[in-house]
Amino acid sequence: MDAAFRALTCHGTEVLVEPLPHVRSCAVGFWVRRGSRHEGPGEEGLAHFLEHTVFKGTEAFPTPDAVAEATDRLGGHVDAFTGKEVACFYGKVLADQLPDLVRLLGDLVTTPRFDAEELARERSVILEEIAQSEDAPDDWVSELFYGRFWEGSPLAHPILGRPDQVSGYGSTQARAFFEATYRPGNLVVTAAGALVPEALLGLLEPVLARLPQGPVLPPGAPSRTRPFLLNVPRKDLQQVNLVLGFPAPGHRDEDRAAAHLLSHVLGGGAASRLFLELRERRGLCYQVGSYLSPYADTGALQITASCAAGQVRELVQRAMAECQRVRERGVEAEELERAKLQARTSLVFSQESSSSRMFNLAHQAIHQGRLQTLDEQVAEIEAVTQEDLLRVARTLLDPAQAGLSALGTRRGGEIRARDLVA
Repeated sequence: MDAAFRALTCHGTEVLVEPLPHVRSCAVGFWVRRGSRHEGPGEEGLAHFLEHTVFKGTEAFPTPDAVAEATDRLGGHVDAFTGKEVACFYGKVLADQLPDLVRLLGDLVTTPRFDAEELARERSVILEEIAQSEDAPDDWVSELFYGRFWEGSPLAHPILGRPDQVSGYGSTQARAFFEATYRPGNLVVTAAGALVPEALLGLLEPVLARLPQGPVLPPGAPSRTRPFLLNVPRKDLQQVNLVLGFPAPGHRDEDRAAAHLLSHVLGGGAASRLFLELRERRGLCYQVGSYLSPYADTGALQITASCAAGQVRELVQRAMAECQRVRERGVEAEELERAKLQARTSLVFSQESSSSRMFNLAHQAIHQGRLQTLDEQVAEIEAVTQEDLLRVARTLLDPAQAGLSALGTRRGGEIRARDLVA
């Protein structure tokens, strides 16, 4: 972070502020350190349900129309999302609209009304969202992967929840989850842009004073990955969509940078191993890529692709063979340098807007437990060696630990266990 970065506390809530004198906008996020993996038995989808329902009315903005009108009057952007480990309510506006933005976001996270009639309508919207996800093969195959790779742990919960459970949620469940979760110690407020830390704190003070005091919720139970192979037929699909994944380091693991660079080498661009082998040389697919999904205590290095049903076995076999080559021989110096350049570029680009810097503050504070300057983040990337990548590849790319979900396979053409052995 820049030297102007400030770490503050307001009524027990952590507040992180980065003034950016060269911009005219500001971005603010209210972050809840609770997502779908923290839901208890019978609570699947409640974190996401709550994210939706707070927009149905607050004490100051009692109806959905009032919330929508307040949002439009800001002239900027207001949104929210729920993840596996966090929920976030955020916005970006011109600097002179900051007081109104803080008031609106603050009302959403402190004084939602949970009107039963409004929540019933929104429940129908969420059920439509779940149906839409099931109709999107790339979304649904990922849900299938998560459900089996972390089977038996809350990390396997679908963020949207299951239709049978969401159908039963109303104001009682929403309010109970809200009162147990939205406490000062579970919240972080991050802000960046054309703002003064003390002035922002003055705006936040009456908002955060409304939060009920209470104990910070304990971290969720550790999650462990499980190898699996899942073929799911879908006659309505023209292609097979698949996710192939390996256990990977969490956010705070010392090998996180090496794992990110390994993912870049495997499927991070047009010159990556998998793109060249599977698309350019073999013509097996239009698009293939890999990415890292880290969490507090675990993670997954995931390879995604889609192809014709008759080619899926060869695609998986060749993908596993490429992983095995990296596992046995490591990567070339030029490959590592390309991956480092991609990572550095992504970092620098992420510093060029108030909203991305606000998100970066929250990511480091919540997930990594410490704040690094841009130079420190770049140095962490540059310190990774070819030997590090070989060591991490030998640990991560183990066929015996792989999980694979395939959506749209045909009878007689299912992926077999032997296809995962290079």
